[in-house]
Parts: sequence; C-alpha cells; structure tokens
Amino acid sequence: MRRCRLLLLATEPLRGALAEATSSWASCAMVEPRRRRTKDGRSFLFDPCSNAWRLEAEPLAEPSEAPLALPWSQFNVSFHGDFRIGGIPMLLGDDPQRRPKDHQDHADTGSSIWDGAVALAKVLEQQPFLVRGREVLELGAGRGLSGLAAWALGARKVQLTDLPYAVEAMEIAVQLTCAGHKEWPKPEVAELDWLKAEEFFENRDTDLDVILAADVVWLMDLVEPLADAIATVAKYHPKVEVLVVHQTRSANVELAFLKAMETCSFGQPIWTLPGGPAESHLELRWHEDFVPDQRIKLWCFKLQTEGA
Repeated sequence: MRRCRLLLLATEPLRGALAEATSSWASCAMVEPRRRRTKDGRSFLFDPCSNAWRLEAEPLAEPSEAPLALPWSQFNVSFHGDFRIGGIPMLLGDDPQRRPKDHQDHADTGSSIWDGAVALAKVLEQQPFLVRGREVLELGAGRGLSGLAAWALGARKVQLTDLPYAVEAMEIAVQLTCAGHKEWPKPEVAELDWLKAEEFFENRDTDLDVILAADVVWLMDLVEPLADAIATVAKYHPKVEVLVVHQTRSANVELAFLKAMETCSFGQPIWTLPGGPAESHLELRWHEDFVPDQRIKLWCFKLQTEGA
C-alpha cells in the first residue's frame, strides 16, 4: 500500500484548517454507527460526515447471475416518526430478525425498506388522486410502506400482501402507524404467494382499482411469477391500474419483465415517470425532496382490451 506523508506548512491559516478538520472528523467518529444490508447481501455503513452509505462487506460469490450492485441507498430516512405521508408518521418498527440463510426466500428482502418503496410513497403523496377513494392492493409489500402511504392518503381499502415471513412485520407496521386513527379502516394484511395468486383471489370479495408494487422484481426467476400474479388480478378486475416502481439492477431482468407484461396482454406501460432531474412530459412529478436517480422509474400498466 502506498504511504503518503502530510507536509505541514508553518502557516497559521493552514493550521487552523487542519484543527477544524480534525475536530469535525472527531465529531463524526463519535456518532453511533448504522448498518444495513442490501438485496445482494452486501453490508453498508452510514458515514455521517459525507451523509452517504459506504460499502462495508461484500457478499460471498454465488454461482447464479447476480443483479447489478447498488453502491448506496439514495434516501436516508427514519421510520420512527420523521418520515410522514399526508402528515401521518410512517412507523414501521424495528428491523425484523433475519432467518437463517437456508430458510430464506430470495434473501428475505421483504425485511428491508428499499428506495423504490420510499419513492413510491412520496410520489403518491405528491399525486394522492392515484389512490384516494380507491381500493388498493400492494404486491410484495415487505414492510408495507407504499400500502400504508395509500391508506394515509385516503384509499377506500388497502391490502398488504407478501410471503408468510413478512406478515408479522407488516402487522406491526399497521398497528403502529394506524394507532392514532382508529376511525379509519386499517389495512388488511395477508399472505400472497405469486405462484398461488389464483387461490388467493378466487374466493375474495374485492373490487380492486390499483395494484402497487415497489422494487419487487430484481431476479430473473421473479419475472414470470410477478407478471402472472398481476395478470391473475386483472382477470378478476380487468380495469385495475398497475403502478410499478422499478429500480434497474439488471437490464436483462427489466427487459424480461416488460416482455412478460406484454405477453400477459398489458402491452407497454401507458406512461412512465423516469427518475432523475430531467423534466417529464407528464403532469405527474416526483416529490421534490425525494427525486430518485435515473435507475428508478414509475410505470403504469393497464390491461389492453380488444379494440382499445
């Protein structure tokens, strides 16, 4: 490793700057470290001095194709009262305990809160008409942030769904977030395996208007199950609107999902809200404080009917 030697010039301004930098570094070093894991198994440490997440540990290499790595989280938010939707704190509780790796489903990524869910929650706050007064289903809800945002913005009914391991954390989030609003109907929490979507919907009395999905398709083997589950919903609710926030990790996965949606008679998105600072031709906008980078976009799909 190359060693560098700092040559200190005997000038008062430089000494003052060095003392200030040393003091700032010492203050940052005293902050309690915060860690989080990403979907590909990486561990990140939050650096308060630069206000960014830094890579701490690489995951073990796996023989299967890995998604593109994400170097840091885009949004530094707290779900213990600071992050609000429509003035209501989104209280998601502590991070759930991870199961042993050999018992996990796709790394149990639903136990974490991802940038896509934050961006979707805030874009709904910016455009509440997307969910207000409507019946909403969130697929792959994880901790339930996007569905809870829809609830806070006046959705008529909300269902949060995911695999069994995520149900307890969703129930905790519902209890904490909705505690001060007992006059409003609480979101329903339910198990939904995308491979068994038909069983879920065949005996349910629902009148769905909107499907939400935030950052849920990141591996190739999730593409067809998600598209098929959405198609199953549309079979029972052909006018349903599908809002998908997607974060590009693998171009192949993204293209495969768009192709699968086309195969399921949804065609291409009827509109796309791209990430980044560029102006969109749509009237829709990201929340000004939560504009994602260009890896994230919001798609809207609707079932294509004959003659449409």
